[in-house]
Amino acid sequence: MKQFELKLKKAIEKVKLVLEAEKTPQIPAQVHHSYEDKFSLVERGTCLALASLTNGLGALGLSNKHLAQLQKWAESSAVSLRFKAKETCEFLREETRDEDSPTKRVTEVQVGGVAFGSFSSKTITKVTEFFWKFEAAYELEAIRGVGAEDSDRLTLCSGTGHVELKTSTKSPPHPQSKVSANADVNITFLVKQLTGSPPIPVFKVDRLCPKCRTPRRNAQVEEAINFCSRLLPWTRTISQYLNRLRKIHPRRSSTPPGSFDLFIPALPLFTKGGSNKPSTSSDALVLLGEEGEEAKLVLSASDGNRLLGEEFRALREQRDNLIEIFPDDGSIYTWSESFRALIVQHCEHVLVQWLEMIDYVEHMLRAQLVAAIGKEVKPAEFASYMRFHYRKLFREAYQPCPCSFAIRRSDKHGPEGTISIEEEALGLQDEASIKTPICAITAVGRTPSTMTFPLNPSTTISFGGEVHLHAWLDHQFSGESASKLSLVSRARQFSSFMVLIGRVSSPTSFDPKYAALVQNKDELEIPLELSTIPTPKEFKDAIESLSPQQQEFAKAFRAMQLESTLFAVLVVQIKPQLEKLLNLSEDSLTKEIKLTQDLMQLFIKYQIPSDLLSFTTDLLPSGNASAADRLRVVKRQVQAMQDMIEAEKREELEQRRKEEEHRRLEAERQRREEEERQLQMLELQRKMEEVRQISNQSLNDMMERSCNLSASASNTFYKQAKKSSGSGFFGGMTKALTGAFTGGSSSRERCRISEAEPEMKRSSQPKLDKATPRRRLSLGGAEPTRPKPTEAATEAREPQSSKQAEQEPSQATQPRENAQPTRPGQPEALTTLEVRDYTQVPKELDEQFEKLDPDSSLRPTIINPGSTWTKRSQAALLASAHTKSLTSDEQKRERDAAFDLLDAITKSGALPLSHAELHIIVAATHCFDKTVTETVVQDNINPIAKVERSSLIMASTVHQQHASCLMNESSQVRVMADSPQLFLEDEKAESAA
Repeated sequence: MKQFELKLKKAIEKVKLVLEAEKTPQIPAQVHHSYEDKFSLVERGTCLALASLTNGLGALGLSNKHLAQLQKWAESSAVSLRFKAKETCEFLREETRDEDSPTKRVTEVQVGGVAFGSFSSKTITKVTEFFWKFEAAYELEAIRGVGAEDSDRLTLCSGTGHVELKTSTKSPPHPQSKVSANADVNITFLVKQLTGSPPIPVFKVDRLCPKCRTPRRNAQVEEAINFCSRLLPWTRTISQYLNRLRKIHPRRSSTPPGSFDLFIPALPLFTKGGSNKPSTSSDALVLLGEEGEEAKLVLSASDGNRLLGEEFRALREQRDNLIEIFPDDGSIYTWSESFRALIVQHCEHVLVQWLEMIDYVEHMLRAQLVAAIGKEVKPAEFASYMRFHYRKLFREAYQPCPCSFAIRRSDKHGPEGTISIEEEALGLQDEASIKTPICAITAVGRTPSTMTFPLNPSTTISFGGEVHLHAWLDHQFSGESASKLSLVSRARQFSSFMVLIGRVSSPTSFDPKYAALVQNKDELEIPLELSTIPTPKEFKDAIESLSPQQQEFAKAFRAMQLESTLFAVLVVQIKPQLEKLLNLSEDSLTKEIKLTQDLMQLFIKYQIPSDLLSFTTDLLPSGNASAADRLRVVKRQVQAMQDMIEAEKREELEQRRKEEEHRRLEAERQRREEEERQLQMLELQRKMEEVRQISNQSLNDMMERSCNLSASASNTFYKQAKKSSGSGFFGGMTKALTGAFTGGSSSRERCRISEAEPEMKRSSQPKLDKATPRRRLSLGGAEPTRPKPTEAATEAREPQSSKQAEQEPSQATQPRENAQPTRPGQPEALTTLEVRDYTQVPKELDEQFEKLDPDSSLRPTIINPGSTWTKRSQAALLASAHTKSLTSDEQKRERDAAFDLLDAITKSGALPLSHAELHIIVAATHCFDKTVTETVVQDNINPIAKVERSSLIMASTVHQQHASCLMNESSQVRVMADSPQLFLEDEKAESAA
């Protein structure tokens, strides 16, 4: 828009010369005006553009008579402009000529070394040239419909011409026959905007139409923009063709065309001062008509006619200049073609400026909105405002509250930790790292209900407690959400609880997919991924043309998707369940930090059965035991179990130490034997070397004694002695000695190894007769047999049947699986009716969305846990916290550990979970197609009112109350005006009464 403003400032200088001296044209953004003035600005600018285009067609050959005929055609048919052109290229002749070389060559003649004379020569080239006759013909005509009849066609202009082309080869420079251009454009919109005689452009925006949003976004302007998008490529096609003719002409290709920097009257200007005097007469085909009531700031009709007159004058001046430059000599490019190319390109510039003018008005709206707020509103900032707006909209009892809850047994107890759904604002650099709980519409279950969930194929666990239903409304602008959600669980020091994540599969069942134990300052962050499904209206429109079987399949699949929107989190407190499991009094473990930690370790790490630790009446002499006595007995049994585990650990460590010592001694023995074998081999090599030296010395002595013999005898004796040294006495002795040493040593070594092998096998075999059962104990297996068991351990090994028979009456009367609690003095049937079926909530919301959301903007949203979790834990009390990522394998280990603990503290489902809270989150997304600012500017929509209606729809469904009962009285009048469909039921009820 900055370039357009620069163009506008430059045009203002020209307008000042055209208008009266007392009138001052100004840029609209610098003038204080009303919203209606923007409509007038678009209407006046469009009328000037239509008049300018019509006058351009008049310069191409459109007359008043032609225009009247086009208006008559437009009443019942479509009117179009058709431009067609044809080219031919015909061979004329072939000419040959001699072409002298531009340089001469001088040759000197010598005879006997003496210059005799010189002569000059030059090269003459024989050139053959081919001449062609290139002829072009074009025609511009207006047609009705498809122009099938001669009466349906009007010729506006035409042109024919030829030119002689020259080539150096006999190949034609252009095709022999070609239809080079054939373009049609529908101008019905232009013709219909011209009314009366003489024709006057009348363009009006229906401001009362419900679809009229802004001066730019309405049906009339959209139709004008569509006309521009069709006419622009048509004008470019004609312009390119006429310019191509100029380049083909051998004498016109280097001549510049006419100036295209012509004045364009379609300008968005406001004027101040002066009176509207009638404009002088003009020869233009179309002018603006005088209106009775005109806007005060926009250009008046007389001022607009002055601008149109200046445009016509500039075109006529350009035509006179082109007549002098391009004479009419019957060629393919004369002043007519040059002027028509100028007119077509000027029409193209008018269309471009018209589109820029319309966008400029909308840009001005956007700039004013941003200036009023001080910045451009982001989705996160809009969400922050809606939290502020809810405090004024809803009554105090129904206001959306932060989705963050303390996990505590009662108001008298301190919290074990917190669980919350937090959002991270996206697009805000200053607040990117700050996470805050989301605001959700929350309703607490009226009557506690008993629900179940499967722990494994053979175990089902039941739980009771409050059920919280949370409805969260997300806002999505231009396809992007404003927030990134995560489920955060934080435990305090010496505290623990369990988090199970899944879906509500039926009114009385919960299906957990993930689970984790959070304890001792752990912080578990689970990212939540959001995905939307089509709105009810979109779904019905999509399946409307399907077969009954296809519709049935689609409906069944959507029903599953709707139930998948019930994201549920079950929070289980550990200490109350341990007290119930061990037959302790209430609050017995509240201050027993070490005992609680020891119990958690025994259940999680060693998987000790709870029967070995729980209190039974036979453990004390008296039948009625106090809370302290019960606690003391449990402590004694826990201590005895820990002592036994420590003893087993020490014994196992001792056994492992012995095995390690045995492996070390065996390795040492093998090392010594290897050293002995190496020493024996060295000794053997030394003895063999001594034998070789003795044999060599004997041979030398014999050779010295034989020196006194005769030559022949000496030689014979020497040969025999040398032969004997290899295979005779000394050679045989050498081999015998070598075999004796090597063979004997190897045999003795083999004997020694054979004798030691059984002993090695016996010593290397580990003694696991006692270690094996102890190892099973450390993994949670059966109890080992000890020589001197303690009294607590002996009591723990009593038969199970005797303990069950002596349990207290309170444990025997606990609720069974799938039992439905009832209020005292109230019929069971009435209580059952008050239990809400939460699986119907998504269906109810879907029906309300379809009935009360006319914009079809609310989409049910599915919440799924992310793939990678983050856990921040502290290994010891004084250790520093460290953060790690939990992938699918670590998540499975966390789930298995939590399920093992659940199995232990519920006795495999026999004991229900009494202190548990179920949080059900159902979400929906209000989707806007554009950004926050563009939604307000382009669509003329207040997103606050739209989101306000969506929140009331969700709140009325969650609380099962009418929208009027949820709002403050001060907001009802405004909401009734913005969303009357929310109050139709009240009006029907009043009329029926």
